[in-house]
Amino acid sequence: MRLWKYSGIYLIATGVIHNVVGLLIGWEVLGLIAQDGLINSVNNDPDRNAIVWFLSIGFFWMILGHIFHKYQKEGNQALPAIFGWYLLIFAVIGCALMPVSGIWLFFPQAIIIILAKRNK
Repeated sequence: MRLWKYSGIYLIATGVIHNVVGLLIGWEVLGLIAQDGLINSVNNDPDRNAIVWFLSIGFFWMILGHIFHKYQKEGNQALPAIFGWYLLIFAVIGCALMPVSGIWLFFPQAIIIILAKRNK
């Protein structure tokens, strides 16, 4: 089984999980944003900023995962290893700052991308 073919899907799944968690923990804050009419409702409120950025990064991972998946599917080739190295650096720094988090999900994804061309 070639795991590298699914590395884009894994990143999409990570974004989906991230946003589901964000919706669960930020539901009340999102309700307050909606009550204030959405437009210009975040301002400098730390809780509102945190949930908007939390959900934004989840969507970014889904977008990036989709791009990765299309690249792999259309070219029938693994991603360049540099993407794996970037994910690995992100995971190491993120886990050092927040060991109790979902950032651990990026380690297997990074390793799959890094090793894909070597195992081909």
